Amino acid sequence: MKRTHYAISWLYGEFRIARFFKGEVVEQWQSETLVESHEQFRQALQEAAHQIDLSIKADVTLVHEHDLHSHDYLEVPAMRKRDLEKYLLRRVEQDKPFADEAAWCFHEVKHQDGKQGVLLHLLPKSLVDQTVEACTDVGLAPKQYVPLTEIVSDYLPTTDVEPSDLLVILACFEQRTEIIVALGDGEALFVRELNYGANQETVERLITDVNRTIRYTRQQLRRDVNTAWLMGHPEWTIVERLRNTLEVPVHFDADAADPNFWSHWAIRLSGRRSANFISVFAQKNITQDVLRRAGVWATAAVVALAVMMTLFTTGLVAHRADQIRQVVMRTDAAQNSINELERTLAYGETKQEHLRRLRTTSHNLPSLMMLHLSYLTPVDVTLTNVAIEQEGAGWRLSMKGLVSGDMRHGARVLAGFEERLENPPWRLTLTESFRATWMEQFKQGYLGEDNGLGFSIAGEIR
Repeated sequence: MKRTHYAISWLYGEFRIARFFKGEVVEQWQSETLVESHEQFRQALQEAAHQIDLSIKADVTLVHEHDLHSHDYLEVPAMRKRDLEKYLLRRVEQDKPFADEAAWCFHEVKHQDGKQGVLLHLLPKSLVDQTVEACTDVGLAPKQYVPLTEIVSDYLPTTDVEPSDLLVILACFEQRTEIIVALGDGEALFVRELNYGANQETVERLITDVNRTIRYTRQQLRRDVNTAWLMGHPEWTIVERLRNTLEVPVHFDADAADPNFWSHWAIRLSGRRSANFISVFAQKNITQDVLRRAGVWATAAVVALAVMMTLFTTGLVAHRADQIRQVVMRTDAAQNSINELERTLAYGETKQEHLRRLRTTSHNLPSLMMLHLSYLTPVDVTLTNVAIEQEGAGWRLSMKGLVSGDMRHGARVLAGFEERLENPPWRLTLTESFRATWMEQFKQGYLGEDNGLGFSIAGEIR
């Protein structure tokens, strides 16, 4: 992954931002007041830029919940993903609770009884667009824009809860409470939003609504709820009151009581998920916009240089004709550079479109890897064996080869090679580095002999 990354949690008006370096928090800031409108979101980002260093431009992950955000569970028959998306598009137009164009994403849910469903998330597209625009204005590139349930789905499997347990999760905020019904393995099934927070004035309403949710869950799923799981930072007296009055045991998650919990977990989200309001195509457009702007500035610089040279040469009397010819030649060269730049941009867009089609119509990762391996492999590296094997829901990649040059040079080359594999889009999780190979060769006494510097690299792609 990239060295620097940002995470923003904007949950029912509570705004927090954190900057991470190599996965560790470097700086973080939170708004003391609720951020409830798009204009206030812009102001919060500008204030954050004064409080923490946003000069390092990088990707940002947003976790967002809003009163206009809806989460609907739909049971669907088994179908191909393309057909499922067409079906959901029709449902979005029928069911959206607002008049504006909708931004939507979904999370597939598979039950143990074989039934399938989706958790469909809806949000006004204008709100998504404005949020993305505000981030790009301060130099942050939004690559993931997810609802709260995606964090819960990633977090629960890391706890000691049983994967088959049925939980009613209370995510408590200052002005709102979100109830998520989920399995211990992270599958979110239903979502209910309460228009009040967890405090002394609302505790009776909260007890009633949570117990109703527990009964509804029992009725719909025909099984008992194991635990009510509290996340957030409610008052301790409220936690004790819930423990004494709810119909199921109550577990208070101390880790999730940290106000920065949601933004810290956002940085750990995998980029390969369907419940993302920013599609892969939109992510590419953000990157392409940066390239286009760079191309426009480069073109403007070339043209400005040509104009300046023309003015300079026309102001001279001596050798006027010869200088005019030179200006024409340089202008032609500048035009050729512009044409070459346009061809390069067009070629890049074609390659990106080809890659998009491969990603959406094929799950054949070995073909993609072999297609791009020649671009990934440094010139000083010779691969002698490459293997890609599927393991469960992911893939295992192993490769062996030789690197030319001395050990210091070879180490730099192979370290760069591993970093390329760890970066998007492959996101390889290394299980064996070339350093382990060298250490073994060193112990056996033949590192760097006539056969050259041999190495082995292995890892998992999920």
